[in-house]
Amino acid sequence: MSNVETPAKSAIAEQSEWRSGGRTAVTAAIGYGAGPVLFLTTASVFVAPTVEATGWSTREVLISPWLSGLFALCGPLVSRRLNRKGVRSTAVLGLLGFSALLVLFAVMPLNHLTFYGVAAGIGLFGSFAYAVTFNRAVANWFSKSAGTAFGLVGAGGAVMPLVAIPVVSYVIYTYGWRMGYLALGAFALLVSLPNVLFGIKEPPLAPVRDEAKSRQRGERHAQPSVLRTARFWVLVLSCTVAIGGANGFLSNVQPILLDGGLTPVVATSITTLFTVGVIVGRLGAGALLDLTNKYAVAVSVLTISGLGALALTQVSTLPLLVVGAAALMVAFSQGAEGDIAAYFILDEYGKKDFATLFALAMAATAVGGIGVPFAFAWIIDSTGSYLGACILGTGCYLASAALLLVFRAMGRKNGRHDSGAGNDTAGALVTTAPTTPAENK
Repeated sequence: MSNVETPAKSAIAEQSEWRSGGRTAVTAAIGYGAGPVLFLTTASVFVAPTVEATGWSTREVLISPWLSGLFALCGPLVSRRLNRKGVRSTAVLGLLGFSALLVLFAVMPLNHLTFYGVAAGIGLFGSFAYAVTFNRAVANWFSKSAGTAFGLVGAGGAVMPLVAIPVVSYVIYTYGWRMGYLALGAFALLVSLPNVLFGIKEPPLAPVRDEAKSRQRGERHAQPSVLRTARFWVLVLSCTVAIGGANGFLSNVQPILLDGGLTPVVATSITTLFTVGVIVGRLGAGALLDLTNKYAVAVSVLTISGLGALALTQVSTLPLLVVGAAALMVAFSQGAEGDIAAYFILDEYGKKDFATLFALAMAATAVGGIGVPFAFAWIIDSTGSYLGACILGTGCYLASAALLLVFRAMGRKNGRHDSGAGNDTAGALVTTAPTTPAENK
């Protein structure tokens, strides 16, 4: 079959995907945004009230970076259940367990053992209703429009805090920090769970049944072959340093602005632009991935964020509008990095092994997601300045872009020529026609 596709056929294919999977994409976005990711996006609201109520230090009550890492590290376990039970069952398990543990957080006797023990349980159960699961829901239905669909899911995680943070803040400052966790549980049970149960569909030839048939026929999966290729790990390393840089800036953008001499009011106003930048990064990069060459999109986004990070080293000397633009540029990668990783893995390696490979990639990126922010903190504490941290973040973005170019060169050497997952890398994949994504433009 020819790899050349007319625009008309491409448009028809895209429309068909949205007719079949559009409801799943929209409800996955809502389900993802109102689920465990909301624990991370509202975490800063809990810090001061918890410190005041417990007398613990900020370091003791700040558990969100560790939970973010745990969500990612549990990805391979999540992918195994997805391959056996499917998306809906896996997400429901995660949401019910996550909500039950939030109730425990609200009523349990407080000490360090119970606090960290329940937090670990939230990390475990929350991972089943996190990025791997909802991106798998999209990957089941989309190939031609996968970038836009992934971006929509990611945007759900960025938009929902605009609603949730005021609600959670009101509950905390009216009824106490423990009740704030009940509010998060209510979002999971009343918003996320119904969307999962009644909105997410699985295709007639769901991967779980395909996998069972493959096992019966004695077919082996592609992951061992893919995992033995240096090319896959170059992609993972690119994602790792990008996510590390994004998380480093997410944790420090306001202090960077304050250190540059801006007033708290101005710094806070610019920090709010991060939410706008994340949403634009999610939706914009996702749509562009569907419209043009994926390498051009990804490298451009990372380079733009790198330039924005470099500009933040000169906050005290640049005009305010330029500083605001720089903050937006950095935020683009915060919005796009997860979607870029998901799109590249789906496009390069196909639907059949998407959940497993994406979960392994996200587990590896947990190293960067936790390590780079702590490296930021070490540089800041050692030097008393945010200059070195901004330079480190710039290096992360540019290194990620360079690694993607290496990934592309390795693919051309192996005969891939920037195509989609329909052409397996080095014969690694065992796929069937219904699970083969379309060619990348």
